[in-house]
Amino acid sequence: MIPPRLHARLDAASALALLALPRALGWPGRLTRPLALAGLGVAAYSLATRYRPGQGGGIDLDQHRMLDAVQGAACLAAGLRESAPGPRAFLTGYGAFSLAAAVLTQPPGPPGVPLPPAAVTQDCGPDVARLRCGIVNVAFIGPAGAGARGWFLVDAGIAGFGPAIRAAARSRFGDARPAAILLTHGHFDHVGALADLARDWDAPILAHRAERGFLDGTRSYPPPAPEVGGGSMAELSPLFPRGPIDVSDRLSDLPGDGTIPGLDGWQWIHTPGHAPGHVSFWNAATGTLIAGDAISATRQESLCSAALQIPHLQGPPAYFTTDWDTAGQSLRRLAALRPDRMIPGHGPALAGPDFRAALDRLARDFAARGLPRRSRYARRDALADRS
Repeated sequence: MIPPRLHARLDAASALALLALPRALGWPGRLTRPLALAGLGVAAYSLATRYRPGQGGGIDLDQHRMLDAVQGAACLAAGLRESAPGPRAFLTGYGAFSLAAAVLTQPPGPPGVPLPPAAVTQDCGPDVARLRCGIVNVAFIGPAGAGARGWFLVDAGIAGFGPAIRAAARSRFGDARPAAILLTHGHFDHVGALADLARDWDAPILAHRAERGFLDGTRSYPPPAPEVGGGSMAELSPLFPRGPIDVSDRLSDLPGDGTIPGLDGWQWIHTPGHAPGHVSFWNAATGTLIAGDAISATRQESLCSAALQIPHLQGPPAYFTTDWDTAGQSLRRLAALRPDRMIPGHGPALAGPDFRAALDRLARDFAARGLPRRSRYARRDALADRS
């Protein structure tokens, strides 16, 4: 954590650099004017910031961090588009500095449970495959070479990964189209390629009825909670899409009895908390769990951990979790199944005794290891138990 006094001084230096340095270096007006405005903005929100608890008026450090992260991301993006070497170096350097300042003033995220390398596996079980799509996973259920409508896709990744999902499906199943696309939930990083894939494959979409509003264009998810801490993914979460998509022409509710039409041996389990209609998929015969975001296998609040999928057992991504009581109940319900292997929504696939021991520990100590220190969506008494 950066001490408040040092934080205030760094903010003053940042505003001065944005206002004076580009002009002193003789940069053109297309750069000096917007950077001067940015400097005035930094000065304004810094003067309005309550750097210490108990100070009156203005904005708190959570809001300040969000503004640091937004302007840092904007400068970094502008720098990557800039062709002149000097401005490019300044913009990318300042952007990285602002993002680092946002991260270094954050509280730590949920502690979770460390995972040894032996808990990570490439073997996802019989008739199951995992595909990493950037910061998120999708799964294929069905034997390699399954015929037309003989396999299922679970989730649809982030936008832009449709070609990668099609290529992986073609490699495993040839030109056969899926029986259906199953959704764990409708957050943006799980439905990015959904509409295109469903259209191209002429495939139905199955989701829990409580997710319907997010998938038929009528309802947006609640605002995220960047105050959960843990890294830049949490800090930048206000920028993530949360509006609904509309795939109502292909959307059907999962059957109420837990079965999945055409997929023998598998069942869906309602695991709300991260989203109202979140579900996980379970095969008791093989001990295989497709957890979705009910359980994470990396610190999803951290951009570095999310991008590199560094193994660490966690509850759901904290910044988008809106009901921590039910999230804990859902995790404990899945842990009670004693899965042999798991494909999470985020992070590597896990298996074996080290994985089960970590999952048992997380379920047993969820109040201490699964909850963030702060969240607008957690009860105050639960957070008191966490601290």
